[in-house]
Amino acid sequence: MKTKFNGQKTKFNGQNSESDVTIIEVGPRDGLQNLPIFVETDKKTLLIQHLAAAGIGEIQAGAFVSPQSIPQFRDMRELAAAITPLPGVAFSALVPNLRGAREAVASGIFKLIYFYSLSETHNLNNVRQSREASRRGLKAIREMTIADPDVELSVALATAFGCPFEGFPSREQVLSEVEQVAALEIREITLCDTVGFGNPRLVEDILSACRENFPEIVFAVHFHNTRGLGLANALRAYDLGVRRFDAALGGLGGCPFAPGASGNIATEDLSFMFAGMGIATGIDMDALLAATRLLDRILPGVSLSSAVYQAGLPKTIPPGEGTACRPPEHKDSLPPHQDW
Repeated sequence: MKTKFNGQKTKFNGQNSESDVTIIEVGPRDGLQNLPIFVETDKKTLLIQHLAAAGIGEIQAGAFVSPQSIPQFRDMRELAAAITPLPGVAFSALVPNLRGAREAVASGIFKLIYFYSLSETHNLNNVRQSREASRRGLKAIREMTIADPDVELSVALATAFGCPFEGFPSREQVLSEVEQVAALEIREITLCDTVGFGNPRLVEDILSACRENFPEIVFAVHFHNTRGLGLANALRAYDLGVRRFDAALGGLGGCPFAPGASGNIATEDLSFMFAGMGIATGIDMDALLAATRLLDRILPGVSLSSAVYQAGLPKTIPPGEGTACRPPEHKDSLPPHQDW
């Protein structure tokens, strides 16, 4: 995987060598996109700095989309300029079209996440075009990335485990879409439970078929916890061999164009589960909860669904965790970084 460190483009291969799984933080994108308030660039930057300090090595910084569609990301160029010099972090951004892809690369973000839906109705609501048009857009971006070896392209397939408009896709529908993406020699695909319809048995059915039929593809998963099954689905995906997981700080997020699509798996809860199982994530839980306290202050009145943030950490060291885990300080005791 490629990203930019202090002006240098650096290649990564797979997950962090010090971790058993990679947790990709999508809070700055999926967590903030639904909010009715605009989060200023300096606050986004500070939040991302805290996430990096907690040991999160991959962060989805935002989306290069029309400001009219999602005003939250109208500052993407400024944000990219502020964060890309951070050492040791791979930044990615969602892009809906060739223009967005070019803007991302021009801003110094070299990992592009192209997203579209298995559901025609959801795709029309979400990106305002048909699936066939989205496939054409993907091909155009793929041509761009082939010409620039410093750019990496990944695909996120929305509603892979269910759609509020069209119900559940069949296994064959999922495999057919994956096949079209794989034919473009794209080697990373994220399967998204956009509205939290998934359950462990469905996850097993879809993921087993995908991994069996496309062993050359690295599959990641993006689960929403809308109906309380996010961690159960993540654990089943892990048991099936998946090692890349999207999560959002505080459990924020949700698709603005899908009814009832509430938040993602909380990064804190997923990290805590893996740490307790002796599965390394490379994340410092104390530092991660400091980032959550900061998020809580940045977004007063916004409810955070993270169970670990609400309950705190045990006073003992979970198996596999390298540093002592302490109960988190109360959010009011966090030293102020700025006057807000």
